[in-house]
Formats: sequence, C-alpha cells, structure tokens
Amino acid sequence: MTLDFHNFHSSEMKMGLKSKVHTFTKISAEKGLGDALLTARSRLLHPFSPDEPALVLGAFAKLNQTGVMLDVGAHHGTSLLPFARAGWQVYAFEPDPQNRALLAANTAVLPNVHIDPRALSDQAEQGAAFFQSSQSSGVSSLKSFLPSHQASTSVDVTTLANFLAEASLPAQAIDFLKVDTEGYDLMVLQGWPWAAGQPRLILCEFDDFKTLPLGYDFQALAQFLAGKGYYLLVSEWYPIEKYGVQHSWRRFAEYPCRLKSPRAWGNIFAVQEPALYQALVQECKAQHPF
Repeated sequence: MTLDFHNFHSSEMKMGLKSKVHTFTKISAEKGLGDALLTARSRLLHPFSPDEPALVLGAFAKLNQTGVMLDVGAHHGTSLLPFARAGWQVYAFEPDPQNRALLAANTAVLPNVHIDPRALSDQAEQGAAFFQSSQSSGVSSLKSFLPSHQASTSVDVTTLANFLAEASLPAQAIDFLKVDTEGYDLMVLQGWPWAAGQPRLILCEFDDFKTLPLGYDFQALAQFLAGKGYYLLVSEWYPIEKYGVQHSWRRFAEYPCRLKSPRAWGNIFAVQEPALYQALVQECKAQHPF
C-alpha cells in the first residue's frame, strides 16, 4: 500500500490550521473581540462562496432549458446578465434610481432584458417612501433597518399578479423568480397569483434581522414555500459583520432544517420539479459537499 503524501500532508496542514484558529477564537472571544473574529475565522475555514443565481442557471442548463426570468431587486444586473446572454427573457425590477441607471447601462445591448422601475410587495401603492444607505448600494429598501438609511425618494409599488396581467404573461410561463428586496421577500411572494400557476424555481433571501420587524422569520418564509409544494434547499451564510464588505458563506442544507445561528442570513432555493431539484443539488455538490 502506498500513501498519498500530498493528501496526507494537506490533511495534516488543515487540521493544524483548524486547531490554531480554534485556539485563537477562544482566546479572542475571552478578550471580547466578538463578531469580527467569527467572520475572520469563517473565511479561513470556509473560503468558498457560492453564486446562487449561477447555480440555478447551471441546473436549467443540465436539462438543456432556457425560459423566462423575473428578477425582483435586480441591483446592477449581476445575477440576470448570464441568463440574458444565454437567451432567457428577463424582466428586471429595480426601484433604486442609481442602481437602475447602472442596470440600464449594463444591459443596454440586450433587447431581451426589460427594466421596470417599480418596487414590489403584496399591495399596490403610489409614492411609497424608499430608503438608501451610504454603506452599500445593495441595501435599498421600502423599510429603514440601518442607522445610515435615508428616505431618498418615493417609488410606486405593484404586485407580481398585477405585473403579469399587465405584461400578458401567464403565471405558469415563469421559469425562474429571483427575489432580493431587503426584507420584503415574503410580501413579494404573497403578491403572486398562486391559483393561476407557479414559478418552476424561486430564489429568495432570508434575514431575520430585516424581516422580524416586518412580522416574519426564516421558518415562516420556508414554510410558506413548502406549503406551495416546493422542494427547498437552504444556502446559509454567516452573520453579517458589516454591510458593504465581503460576507462569508457557511453551508447548503436541505429543508426542513434549523439555522446554525439565529443571526444567519442567506437564500432559499424553492424548486417545483424533482428533476430540476436534483439538477440543482448536483450543481451545488459539484462546488461544495453538503
């Protein structure tokens, strides 16, 4: 029998690193360094960070499928651009004027991307207050949840049911619904015309820090989706240390599950069809073991 010295040596190195990091964590916690150290520790032990929309695109590609994407909270278009370039029809919602200007510039040569300036929730409203933060362009929201948030403009709010009716899009024609609205994800989903059909795959964000003041938590969001008959896969990230900087990812977990930390945040994949769910799981496992 021969030993694979490289793998053995790498394993020993990793065990040594983990031991040292664990000791440093314990000592520093006693000295009160807190969350900053937890984040540094997690980056050392878990350097992988998944691109969840890219995993969705890969799952559809495994089945040789393209389709229609709704991107609610499109930001600058990072998530939707690979879909648009792969031939998907994309409808992007971005109420933040500055983000929307960059989104329009990034998608200017893509006629299959349609941009809507409205916010989305479970009720339509005109002239709702909208909040921006100097900390990050990614935390604009209908709700102020950071000290740095400022009411910067007003926006019109609609529902997905209203939008689909306006665009003459059948509910069953939507293949991928991505929702990232800094707290309003459940409300956006509640505004969907569920009796008319369901998206094949939904990707939405959970973060109790943002959503508990709005009346729901991770379990409520997950149970809402599970109640619609979806298979759920959770992508859990470590607690956010600071907005506007790189965050650390923790794990994939199949639902039902509990979060490793009550301060965790992340994304839920909700998949309607077994074959598509298995394709997504394969994409995730190819990048990181469960």
